[in-house]
Amino acid sequence: MIKILAVALGGAIGSTGRYLTSLAVESRTDSNFPHETLAANLVGCFLIGLLWGYFERKPISNEFRLFLFTGILGGFTTFSTFARENIQFFKTGEPLSALTYILTSNFFGLCLVALGFYLSTLVAQPH
Repeated sequence: MIKILAVALGGAIGSTGRYLTSLAVESRTDSNFPHETLAANLVGCFLIGLLWGYFERKPISNEFRLFLFTGILGGFTTFSTFARENIQFFKTGEPLSALTYILTSNFFGLCLVALGFYLSTLVAQPH
């Protein structure tokens, strides 16, 4: 139960942080480019790399790891986890796994977003 609470509390913090980041970036731009999402993803990538490197040398509990990485950074952006997992593949000498993961995630992610959007327009159409 403590693990679920750690993830839930961290997720609330991360999601709130993402929202506040979006507000801050949105107030400084007027283009249609998703600067807010890009900022959250890039900040999340930096933070997960920084914290991963730090906590690789300093042991932390599984609960705190869940709170920090799955909760806070997962709530802030899942892209940071995706990036860390790929760097781990490269670090362990598995570049083919990394490239497969990158290409599969991006290709099918884009396809599924498009499919979901298409299906939602079908459902929303008057009959």
